[in-house]
Amino acid sequence: MPTSEPSIALHIQKQLLDSLFGKETILHMGMATFVLASGINYMATVDRVFLYFPLFVLAVFVYRLRTFAKYARSKKEITTAEDIGRWERRYINGSVGATLGLGLMGCYSAFFYPHSISTSVSLGVIISSILAVVGRNFGSMRSVRYMTLSCCVPMMLGFIAASVVYREFYLFLTALLLAAVYATSMQVGRYFRSLLIGALTAARLSGITSRRFDVAISSMPNGLVMVDGEGRVAVVNARAAETLRISISYRGTLEDALRDIFDEADVARIALELAISVYDKDNPGIREFEAETLDGRWLQLEFRKLDRPDDIIFKGDTGGEDDSAAVLTIQDITEKVKSKNDLQLAARFDKLSGLANRSWWEFLTKEKVGSLPPTGITALCILDVDRFKLINDTLGHHIGDEVIAGVASRLNMIKDHRMVVGRLGGDEFVVLFGGLTETHEVNKLFDHLFSLISSTYVIDGHNIEVRCSGGVVVRSKAAFNLHADMGRADMALYKGKRNLNQAWVLFDEEMEEEYLSTTRIKHDLRRAIAQGELHVVYQPIFDVTGRKMVSTEALCRWEHSEAGYIAPSQFIGMAEEIGVIGKLTEYVLRTACRDCKAWGADVGVSVNLSALDLARDDIVGMIRSALDDFDLPASCLCIEVTETVFVKDFVKTARTLSTLRSMGVKTSLDDFGTGYSSLSYLDKLPLNRVKIDRSFVLDIVDEPKVQRLFRGVVSLAKELEFEIIVEGVEGAEQLAYIRNVDGVDMIQGHIFSKLRTAREMRDGHDARLARNCASCGPTLKLVEKPIPSDCRREPEQSSAIQLASPDAKLLSSGNVALAANPKIFPERRSENSE
Repeated sequence: MPTSEPSIALHIQKQLLDSLFGKETILHMGMATFVLASGINYMATVDRVFLYFPLFVLAVFVYRLRTFAKYARSKKEITTAEDIGRWERRYINGSVGATLGLGLMGCYSAFFYPHSISTSVSLGVIISSILAVVGRNFGSMRSVRYMTLSCCVPMMLGFIAASVVYREFYLFLTALLLAAVYATSMQVGRYFRSLLIGALTAARLSGITSRRFDVAISSMPNGLVMVDGEGRVAVVNARAAETLRISISYRGTLEDALRDIFDEADVARIALELAISVYDKDNPGIREFEAETLDGRWLQLEFRKLDRPDDIIFKGDTGGEDDSAAVLTIQDITEKVKSKNDLQLAARFDKLSGLANRSWWEFLTKEKVGSLPPTGITALCILDVDRFKLINDTLGHHIGDEVIAGVASRLNMIKDHRMVVGRLGGDEFVVLFGGLTETHEVNKLFDHLFSLISSTYVIDGHNIEVRCSGGVVVRSKAAFNLHADMGRADMALYKGKRNLNQAWVLFDEEMEEEYLSTTRIKHDLRRAIAQGELHVVYQPIFDVTGRKMVSTEALCRWEHSEAGYIAPSQFIGMAEEIGVIGKLTEYVLRTACRDCKAWGADVGVSVNLSALDLARDDIVGMIRSALDDFDLPASCLCIEVTETVFVKDFVKTARTLSTLRSMGVKTSLDDFGTGYSSLSYLDKLPLNRVKIDRSFVLDIVDEPKVQRLFRGVVSLAKELEFEIIVEGVEGAEQLAYIRNVDGVDMIQGHIFSKLRTAREMRDGHDARLARNCASCGPTLKLVEKPIPSDCRREPEQSSAIQLASPDAKLLSSGNVALAANPKIFPERRSENSE
């Protein structure tokens, strides 16, 4: 038995037993902790089983208190090893009972509530209890072992069973964690026990201390070398001996030992650091640095001067001087350096292409241009892959990724020290040639570059014709401006895309004028958004009959003071480029909500959101704020998105739309049917409506295939219970065909109405009513006349209609429209206003 070991003196065994029965207050604290933990678990799970565990532990607690009291009365009668063993067993019976109760509660939590805070509470209490067990019971290793096992094993079994039932591997790993805790606690317990016995056993103090020192330094995760004032090794542990390729008994100089693993430059540096650490009074403390060994390992070395060296250790054992003695600790940080380098690579280089990412490319470019002579010439090119979206849509994104990687690989084949190449993102790349001496070199360089990357790529059995387009700007070192010249190259790129016979276009003076104009317009756009100079107009959406306006689509327009009308496709792209698209969206949203509230809730409004808008974390709050500020019912607002918003982060986008729907906001998929991905996402999207793209309408009258496709799309959307809007309806024949297709709910297009301003929307109610009535024929005016008392029925029928005789004859003809006076029938105004 651990306490009554014959190799330990009896009086030492007695003191170890006393340490077990000391400090009875710890029992009370342990019981209180267990009751508190059980209470927390019950509140977290509302499971009454957690209330039964304290009852079991309470019974054990009473037993332990009685045992402690008996020991206090009988301790003077304990005189033999057998007596010590008997009382040790009594102590273990009570302590194991207490920890077993804790372990059983942990098992129950781990199996039935693995994801609840109850399991965390149980696990935390068990681990802390193990620490207490080790700290209090190291006088009996058997007690430590049994108490730790009774704590850990039940909960380990609970985690293992839960991992099997719930198929969650990390629960099994948690069981292994407890196993590690058990092993660690045993090691710590043994260590504490050895310290205590060593302190109590004066006769063996020297030997025990020596063995403990050897074990300690040999168990260190780092290497340790102690050197005397002459630089000779006095002490070296096993880890340091292994690292330095020397034996534990080595007593030569540290500098000689280092020569076997470091080059001469590093050896000299280490010797200098050692000298500074022990002799330089102006630089006291620890000297720490890193060095690479000859075999590629990275070591972290730390020198520290000994403040109070021992004469016996140095002069007696090594013959060296104790003055300026030091300790060197060595840590192998090869994996740490590798991880650091990997992180640095990830931060600087694009993972797909292996090229420098935008930020690192810009850094390298600035370095390259900065190193050029004053007469140096630069050529900057931005290029992209033509029809890259088509490749993704038809062959899949994995093929698109291979195309990007293939283009990058061919760019890397150009071995020109003047070139700095990077990937901007998507299918865009950027190339800089720095240090050109003649401008005519540009043609040769880029003709070769584009001939290399524009060719047939064989990927997964597909022969893909890849064509790249680019824009090039040539600048002197003095005139070079990185971001401005990237904008110039980008403009030349899009100019080049209009010319299919030219792979790349050189930025010229004519483009410079356009660039300066565009730059000015971008600056003005920022101001226009801030000052509300943009205008929001509305495209009405009617029911399929065309008689009732159901909703409108908010569209933004900008009339520049100098450039005139600027198309939305142009200034929206500019807004994204200069980072104000969020402010533009918020401006349109708030304007639309304000105007919709003004013209009445019978006609709603739709607002378009881009992928950048939906990526914002505050987009829901922005929409809620706009509705609240203008007191607009959420049902009056519809948020329109295109399928492209789902490509980047489908889950987040769908969650955002679900939140909006839960608020009462309608959601609609715009441009439906123009891409392959809509069908795969359609059943998973939280949508109210789909808007069929105008491309289906253009040839719907004359093309049977278009007609079949249109009917199929409508049928599919209707089966999924979506409202269907058809946009872009301009002609009467188109309208007639669409009306004959079952399922179409709403129509948007100039066939019914042009764009309207907010004022026209507010003022147009009576005009729309009059126009609808006039198109149907003669109009009868309804007037109010009290109903005789003998004819009155229900209160809500307290008004009547009186028709003159000629009007009654006209009504009987069936070719008549009724115009109700809103003063008579105010409750009907919203229903018949269109």
